Amino acid sequence: MKNIIVSRLVKSVGAGALALALPSAALAAEGTTSSWAAVGGSLGGLLLGVIQLVVGLSLAAFSITKGLQLLSKLLGGLDIWAEVKNKNVAVALLAAGVVVAYTRVIAGGIGAMSDSLATLGTGSVYSGVIGLVSGVINLFVAIAVASFAITVVFRVMDKLTTSIDEKAEFKGNNAAIGALYCGIMIGVSSLVAAGVSGIGSGVSLFLNALINAVVG
Repeated sequence: MKNIIVSRLVKSVGAGALALALPSAALAAEGTTSSWAAVGGSLGGLLLGVIQLVVGLSLAAFSITKGLQLLSKLLGGLDIWAEVKNKNVAVALLAAGVVVAYTRVIAGGIGAMSDSLATLGTGSVYSGVIGLVSGVINLFVAIAVASFAITVVFRVMDKLTTSIDEKAEFKGNNAAIGALYCGIMIGVSSLVAAGVSGIGSGVSLFLNALINAVVG
């Protein structure tokens, strides 16, 4: 009789322990799944971050090259690197201003891309990919806008300073006009970068709305 009571008691305790263990095991399994999902999202974010870096560096090299080519065209076909080799400080200052202008604008585009990709840390791969695509579009827009802004600056300054032949002054190594134009380029790039950042946010919102409309 005593053995039967002990046996039933053991079974009751075992059943109770099993009942308590099942929810805990389910929670543990759910926690493990969530953890692996977070790990997957983080790895996806890392991969897209590397892609972002490569894209940014490639576009920076491309835009700087095109920017100096544009500068040469605006200066009547002046060979920028030949002038730098001949220690033409005016042309060197102007070229430096163009390089800084392009990189500042591109940095704004990359910053907008980074903000979008930050969502991958929460496992939202979909939002991260949208951010990457909109960021790349934003960078191309930034390069186009920077080129347009530099062209406009030269055209406007040429109209405002009718008594000065800028091309001749740059060719003649007038460091003062080189410093002035360098400052103008950097100042304009700050305004352009702010505008490009807003364009990046708008592109991201548009792509999200478009995909939701197509899928929905």
